[in-house]
Amino acid sequence: MLLLLVMPLIISSCEKNNGILVFKKKIDYKVEGTATEIIVTYTDDKGDIKKAGIAPKTTPWKLSFSVKSDAYLYLQAKNMTSMGYVQVEISKKGKLLFSDYNNNPYGSATASGFLK
Repeated sequence: MLLLLVMPLIISSCEKNNGILVFKKKIDYKVEGTATEIIVTYTDDKGDIKKAGIAPKTTPWKLSFSVKSDAYLYLQAKNMTSMGYVQVEISKKGKLLFSDYNNNPYGSATASGFLK
């Protein structure tokens, strides 16, 4: 009976650690524009959807974080007014990956894609 209780402990302590080394890449989000009120929607480093409001004269809005190579990136800026423009950029190490621009009243600029 004691052997039945001890065996699972022995087996579990003998398991190998097959940890995989994952390299993350630094990503930069940037929102610019002349719109006086902008709502930003984006995916963060965990893939969760977040929102942020940008008040007048606080652009450019920037966010940097690190993600795995196969991560889905999403950045949208919505102009909440009838004037101005919004522009979004997603880059890696200064290299532009995705971008969009919109100067329509109440328009949105959206950039998204998978990181390679």
